[in-house]
Amino acid sequence: MIHFAMSNMTGFEGNMKKIDLQQAISIAHKYYQSKQYSQVKHILQPLIQHGVQGIDIYYFMAAAHYCLDEYEQAVEAYHRGIQMNPDFAILHAGLGNAYVQLKFYDAAINSYNQALTINPDYLDIYYNQVYVYSITGQADNAITVCGRVLDKECNSDSLEIALESKYDRSNPSPAYLSYIDMYSKLHIDGDLENKVHAKMVYAGKSMVPWITAIKDLIALTNSKTLLDYGSGKGFQYESMLLEDKDQMKYQSLQKYWNVSEIYCYDPGYPSYQKLPRKQYDAVVLTDVLEHCRQEDIKWILAEIFSLARKFVFANIACYKARQILPNGDNAHCTIRPTAWWNSVLHLVVSSYPEVKYCVLVEFIWTDINGEGSVFQMLSNCGSFDKVLDFSSVTIVEADENLVPYVPYSVRVDSKGILYR
Repeated sequence: MIHFAMSNMTGFEGNMKKIDLQQAISIAHKYYQSKQYSQVKHILQPLIQHGVQGIDIYYFMAAAHYCLDEYEQAVEAYHRGIQMNPDFAILHAGLGNAYVQLKFYDAAINSYNQALTINPDYLDIYYNQVYVYSITGQADNAITVCGRVLDKECNSDSLEIALESKYDRSNPSPAYLSYIDMYSKLHIDGDLENKVHAKMVYAGKSMVPWITAIKDLIALTNSKTLLDYGSGKGFQYESMLLEDKDQMKYQSLQKYWNVSEIYCYDPGYPSYQKLPRKQYDAVVLTDVLEHCRQEDIKWILAEIFSLARKFVFANIACYKARQILPNGDNAHCTIRPTAWWNSVLHLVVSSYPEVKYCVLVEFIWTDINGEGSVFQMLSNCGSFDKVLDFSSVTIVEADENLVPYVPYSVRVDSKGILYR
């Protein structure tokens, strides 16, 4: 529970005979913890109506309104709390998050800046800032914040390095070759430093959140063959029982997608290191590009599009990975905001006008509900944004290295935040 100083309670005692102020706040806190947000309001509203002022009261009222998608009321409650004490960063952060939900982005950025003035080490706010700067097209600010807290190589020169790079498949960067060797050893030996068994290393679980979105894109484009570029060990295609909203069961991901052929390619996994020699209707890649050095991104993207007949689907993380590689680098070695990826993408796709694409840049979003993922889409097909459905299938059975438990489904809340 958050404890703050309370204002004068004169006159309140006569109106609350059975319960004192601290008891009321304690009960509201318990309701909040159990996600009974309407009960939080029911307990605290009489206090406000009787003129009782307290940071606790306004914090929990604002949080309850936010969790109930009542953002205007949340903004009002946050403002009242800030008026009482403007030096609590958490209130400015919450206010900024509420403004984001209302799409009042300038106000959100101002609130975030206030929070960071009070607490310059408030990392969650920096992460949210990168997202807000990205969706509002403030590329320079997004790159600056990204470089400050996510990837020191993300700076004003980074895009030029990627666009002007002369590396290609026949002549990749030395770093590319070094990384391939390192990933091959991780696949074979496991992550010895973190005591992760080889079977669990890059098993293919990064595909799981996207299987319904990919299914819809396959149907939309009438695709019949698919290349998984950067597939990991490919366990996602071996043993998985799925059930859709209509309770139809599918014995494999291939049957769920209704494609005739799936080809796995992963340059870091010895069993799948053979580069495909033909095109596929669909090319999908999940958790791949951010693992590649910026000087190799252009030719890798060009290779991906050259292998696609109908569409490319990719998700790209704009956040640090949990894994640290044996060389000491974060596994996500190229962390960039949307505008950066869009510039490289536009240069590449101009040579492949017939190929549709849907690229989701994924950001970490943290609010009072916890940490989830939010997205910004890059696409050359206007209908793609209507088909992304993350949660319409349940994984009933799967390899234990793919999902944390079964039955498993991806959860997306009313704000569009994805929780794994």
